[in-house]
Amino acid sequence: MAGTISPEDLKSMMAGGGPHAVVDVREPMEFNQEQIHHTTSLPRGWLEFRITGLVPVKNTPLVIVDGDCGRAARCAETLEAHGYTGTALLAGGLPAWKAAGLPTVSGTNVPSKELGERVLHEDEIPEIEAEELHALIASGDSHRIFDARTEAEYERFAIPTGVSLPGGELILHAWDFDQDKKTPLIINCAGRTRSIIGAGGLHRLGVKNARALRNGGMGFILAGLPLAYGERSEIPQPSDRSRAHGEKLAARLAEEEGIPSLSPGELREFQEKSTAETLYLLDVRLAPEFRRGHIPGAISIPGGQAVQRTDEVAAVRAAAFVTYCDANARATMTAYWLRRLGLERVFFLKGGLGAWEAAGLTVDASGLSAGGESPLAEGEPLGLAAARAAARPLLPEEARKLAEEGGEILDVDLSPSFRAGHVSGSRWVSRAWLEERVPSLCPDRSRPVVLICEDGARSALSVATLAGMGYTGAAFVEGGKGAWRGDGLPLEEGDEGFEGPVLDVALKPYDIGPSAMQDYLDWEEKLGK
Repeated sequence: MAGTISPEDLKSMMAGGGPHAVVDVREPMEFNQEQIHHTTSLPRGWLEFRITGLVPVKNTPLVIVDGDCGRAARCAETLEAHGYTGTALLAGGLPAWKAAGLPTVSGTNVPSKELGERVLHEDEIPEIEAEELHALIASGDSHRIFDARTEAEYERFAIPTGVSLPGGELILHAWDFDQDKKTPLIINCAGRTRSIIGAGGLHRLGVKNARALRNGGMGFILAGLPLAYGERSEIPQPSDRSRAHGEKLAARLAEEEGIPSLSPGELREFQEKSTAETLYLLDVRLAPEFRRGHIPGAISIPGGQAVQRTDEVAAVRAAAFVTYCDANARATMTAYWLRRLGLERVFFLKGGLGAWEAAGLTVDASGLSAGGESPLAEGEPLGLAAARAAARPLLPEEARKLAEEGGEILDVDLSPSFRAGHVSGSRWVSRAWLEERVPSLCPDRSRPVVLICEDGARSALSVATLAGMGYTGAAFVEGGKGAWRGDGLPLEEGDEGFEGPVLDVALKPYDIGPSAMQDYLDWEEKLGK
C-alpha cells in the first residue's frame, strides 16, 4: 500500500534534483486551472496508456497528486499491481499543498511557455503585430510566412499566404532563408511560444531578419482579421546546400554551447541501463520519417513539439534525454532548446539514424504512435491483456440486443468521441470518475452493464473496475465503436447522454472564445515578467 508524503517533503524532493516524478491524475481541465509547477498531467483515464512512457523505471520515486478525492489512491493501487514500487500519495492532495502556502501555476505546457517568454526578452527577438502583417499581405509586397505548428494544426487554420513548416525543420532552411535579407521573414504559431522559439532559433543560427508574429493566429482572430481554413500542409524541402549548411550550423552550435553527443555504441550502453536509469530517446524528425524506420524504443516527437510539449514526454526531469534525426542538425537544435528549458542531461546521437544503421544496429519500422502531435507510448496499456481475459466481450449486435432488453450502455471514451458518435441511449462517464458515478447510474449491480469506447481498450479496463465493485453483469463491446460501425449499426451525434462535468479534454482557447484567447495570451506574456 502506497505511503504518503507531506507537501513540505514533496517540495524538498522536487528541489533536490534527484530522479523522481510527480504526476497529477486529475482531469486536464482541472490541471490547467491550477497545478504544482513541474508536475506532469496524467489523468486517471490515461494512466495505463501513458505511465510506462512517462516513468519507465518502476522503482523511481513517484508521487501522485489529486484533489484529495480518492483518485490518487486508486492510481497507486493500479501502479503497485504492475510493479511500481516507489509510489506515494501527496497527503491531502493539491488542497493541502495550497494550505501549506506553497505556490501553484496555471495553464498548459507551462515550462515551455516560460521558456518562450524568457527567450523573447533575453534574446531580444523582434515581433510583428497582426495588423502590420495583414497590411503587408494585403499590399501584395513580397513576404515570407512560415507556420511552426504541426501539419494538422496548420490545416485547421493558418495565416493567409503562410507555409507549413514545423519548427524543428527551420535549421535545415537557414541558408535558404538568409539569402534574401530584404523580404520580411515571419514565423507564426497559434499563440506565442512556437513563433518566438522558431524566430529565436533562426537568430541563434545567424538569420537575423526573422521575426515572430506576436500572438500568432489568435492575434489575427482577436483583431478581426481573416484566416485561411482547410489549407493542405505541403512542407517545403530545403535546398541541398541549405541542408548541408544546417549540419555545419549544428556542429558550430554544439561546440559553442557545449552540447554533448553520443555515438551509436554509447547510446546502446544507455539503453542497456534503461531499466535502472530513465532514458528518453526522442526522434525529432517528422512523423512520416519515423514511420519509415526508427530506433527501437524511440518516441516520435518532431523537434518543435519536443520543445513545446516536453512535459508530455518526460515526467523524470533528472533523466537522460537523447535526441536524434537523420544526421545532426535537427537533433542538435532540439537539444539546445531542451538544455535552455533547464534539463541537464541532454545529448544528441552523433550522425543520427544514418550512423545507427551504419553500425549495424536494429531499426524498427512499426510506425506506431507517430502522428506529429502529442507523443503516445508504444505497446499495450498496463493490465489490458488481463482485463480482456477476465471480462465478458460482446459483439456489437449482442450489445444492441442487451440495450433493447433494458441493459445500460456506458460510454467511457473521451468526450469529443462521444459527441461525434455514440450508441443511442448510452450515457457518457469519464473513466476518471467511474467509481463515483456508476452506483447512481446503475444501482442494481446484477443487471447487465455494457461498456463501450472507440476500440475496446478503455471499456475492457473499465469492466475490470466494475467487476471489482461487484457488477456481475458488466461486459464490453469487443472492437468498440469501430466494430459497431463496421457492422453497419447506427451512432448518434450530440451532447445528450453526458453525465457529470466534462473536464477530460483541455480545450484550446480558440475553441472557447475571444475572452479565453485574450486571457491565454495575457497569461503567456506575464510569464516573462
